[in-house]
Amino acid sequence: MNPSSTRLHFHEDATALRFDGGYNVTLPVGPAGLARNALRHDPPTPAELERAIDFVEEALTRSRLAHGARGELVTSDPALLGLPGLDTTDASLTRHDVEALFQSLASRALGMPASAAGSPQGRELAAALIILRECMHHLGFDRVRADAA
Repeated sequence: MNPSSTRLHFHEDATALRFDGGYNVTLPVGPAGLARNALRHDPPTPAELERAIDFVEEALTRSRLAHGARGELVTSDPALLGLPGLDTTDASLTRHDVEALFQSLASRALGMPASAAGSPQGRELAAALIILRECMHHLGFDRVRADAA
């Protein structure tokens, strides 16, 4: 890990962030729980996407973490390594890339089948993408990098 990286790991109903210096935050939302509680369809409906985003934003607000220039997230979590473009060691996605993946998922939710190519498939992968997107956007991470460790 470089000096400006934060580790991200998912649990069923939680997301763990380990910041430099040993500071840890656990958000009470994880991919399995988010899929179970908000994303009932694959692809999710637009209303389900909004509900899932609301769950994650609420967890981020309760964490009291402020937005800041945080550099990169580093993950070896299998849920995120299933995202297109993050499926090899040291691969990375910018915040813009993650947003494009989310937009592809949102387009599928709106019934645009052409957007299925390169779009995350499965409820838990969609949930992992939503959590990642919201963490990057609200906390100020520029990129996410795959790491085997």
